[in-house]
This record gives sequence, structure tokens and C-alpha cells, in this order.
Amino acid sequence: MVILIIFSFVAACILALVAYLQSEASWWKGPLASVALFALGVGIIALIPESALKNSILPPVVFLSAAAWYCAGLVGVGALAALILRRFVPKGRIVKLVFGGGWGLMFIGLLSFAS
Repeated sequence: MVILIIFSFVAACILALVAYLQSEASWWKGPLASVALFALGVGIIALIPESALKNSILPPVVFLSAAAWYCAGLVGVGALAALILRRFVPKGRIVKLVFGGGWGLMFIGLLSFAS
């Protein structure tokens, strides 16, 4: 349970940081960073030699690729949330809303996934 709380807190911190950066930046910078992280994950998978996959069940490089895709998703969600919210709320409240909503949704999602 503690691990789920910590993991959801860290993910909410990443969402809030991206929302803070996106609230002041141009509209295309956050989604472009998300696409770049996704491409990095694809590049990691594409560069795995076949010989490394032959003798092991799941090499550690696959976990690096999955982490890049997960971070691409977090960056994309945080950027889109900031882009949507900056039309309706002041810039000072964007980070609070994204952090609170992200932490709640992430924790509930992890609890439902774990059970």
C-alpha cells in the first residue's frame, strides 16, 4: 500500500511539473517532448540485438523502453491538462489542480489494478 502511495505521488509530481512548464510555454513544446520520449522507447526496442534476446526471458532494455513510454504518457497527459486548463483557470491554480487530480486518479487506478 505504501508503494502505491509513493508511486502515485511521484507520478503526480511529474504531472504537476509538466503542467507548470507547459503553462508558460508554447502549445507545441509539451506534446513534442511526449512524442520524443515515445520515439526514444521505440529506438531502444529497435536497437536490441537478437543475440541479447536469445538467452534471456526479458532483458532489462525492455524495462527502459517501457519506462520511456510511461514517461511519454505522463508528459503528454500533463501537457494536455495544462493546455486545457490554461483557458479556464489562472496559471497559479493549474499546478494545484493537475497535482491533486493526478494523484487521486493515479492512486485509484493503481488500487484497482493491484486488486
